[in-house]
Amino acid sequence: MATTTTRPTGGATNPGRGALQAIFAVFLGLMIAAVVGVGVYTFMPNPADAVQEQLDDLYDQRNAIQGCSEFSGCKPGEQLTDAERAQLAAIDAQERELRDEQQREQGSWAQRTSIVLIVIATTLLVVSLLLGEALTVLSNGILLGGLFTMLYGVGWGIASGNSLTRFLVLVAALLVSLALGYLTFVRRRRPAAATAGDAGGGPVDVASGDAGAGTAEVAALTRRVEALEERLAAAAALLGERPREP
Repeated sequence: MATTTTRPTGGATNPGRGALQAIFAVFLGLMIAAVVGVGVYTFMPNPADAVQEQLDDLYDQRNAIQGCSEFSGCKPGEQLTDAERAQLAAIDAQERELRDEQQREQGSWAQRTSIVLIVIATTLLVVSLLLGEALTVLSNGILLGGLFTMLYGVGWGIASGNSLTRFLVLVAALLVSLALGYLTFVRRRRPAAATAGDAGGGPVDVASGDAGAGTAEVAALTRRVEALEERLAAAAALLGERPREP
């Protein structure tokens, strides 16, 4: 029984198309990470920015009390009145309080942002796994977008300043990465290997079946040639034993 072989078409292996697909996947991943980052900052604004506006107002009040200008500078301290010095001391106390509040708000916001980014990154990775090999380019782009978002979230977790938060963020990122690597590179290969091992009399793939099919054809042709040589040798022997006519 002749073995059926399936051969790839000429357009299946195109280095130029593969390079374009890789470039598009990287571009899509960067765009996804950028959209996620801008979206998180838009819907979860940093409260430290509002505190910075209050600090800017205090700087303006200080400059007004000291009579600071772009060309003449500020008045020396000995030229200030007692009331102006008292106002400057009150402004200094408010600045210290606002700076402490700004630091606390920045750390808390960084923690929340890190958690949200890691959740979004995990969702993107799951979506890329669900797409599978049906939409390879989109799956790879979403996968890269999830990885870039994961790195972004880890960066904000490290910047939060809290040691426990940094540790938990890194552990979460590590667990998600291990699960992704297992599902992508280990679990997907097992069904493919089992299918290839069970395909006994079915169609033979070119990558693994061409060599076996070619060897079988050569062996069959060799047997035919040997059989033909044996018949020719037998015929020659019969002709040699026949008596010649006078």
